Amino acid sequence: MTKIVDIYNYIDSFAPFDTAMDFDNVGILVGDKNAEPTRAIVTLDVTDEVVAEAKEKSAQLIISHHPVIFNPLKRLSADSVVYKLAQSGISVISAHTNLDLSSDGTNTAMFNALELQDMEQLEIDGGLIGSLKIPMSANEFANFIKVKFNCDGLRFSDCGEKICRVALVAGAGGEGIFLAKAKNAQAFVTGEIKHHEVLFARQNNIAIFDVGHSKCEELIVPVLCEKLSKKFPKIEFYQSEKYTDGIKYII
Repeated sequence: MTKIVDIYNYIDSFAPFDTAMDFDNVGILVGDKNAEPTRAIVTLDVTDEVVAEAKEKSAQLIISHHPVIFNPLKRLSADSVVYKLAQSGISVISAHTNLDLSSDGTNTAMFNALELQDMEQLEIDGGLIGSLKIPMSANEFANFIKVKFNCDGLRFSDCGEKICRVALVAGAGGEGIFLAKAKNAQAFVTGEIKHHEVLFARQNNIAIFDVGHSKCEELIVPVLCEKLSKKFPKIEFYQSEKYTDGIKYII
């Protein structure tokens, strides 16, 4: 039978946990590494809804991108996610920045979703840069991203020319705009970007596309689910159907 530690070791083979950034908390964060799961939920975050979903599906394991325990716990209340996991005997493996940095990780999932080619490293947080097969205006590219990332909405700006060369950083990757400029990118795609970074992009004629933190990283969930299903065919892996970041857009 496959143990949780076997799944951990497999993830470690393509997204080594020891490559995670110093601030991060990754690995088997809840539960028994020697438990033998038969069903698992793959999700971006471990929320109350995802825990309930795991219980409904009789899943003994949740695999998340964002750590279910990030800061040290000073108390454990009965209504907390971690308490509910322990009470229900559900284990959690979290693969965060180690998966961002992996060649099979979140940035690559974004790159592939955008159908980019000629991959280069952006040299920040696993960021990448590549070229569109067909140049697009900013408006065309925004609509393309909306479809590919399954967004209800996104923020974007126009560089005033057709876009071909695109840089990207998954999650809160706004700092990557400075390297995007150095790499002569015409567009920059990320999940979060700050005001001064937006102004820098405008001053340097780079179109920005802020798709939301969750939307750019949710792309890794089906990729990870498929990889795990192929490696461990006797375990049922499910993409979470209940996870949402709760963000809504007024159209």
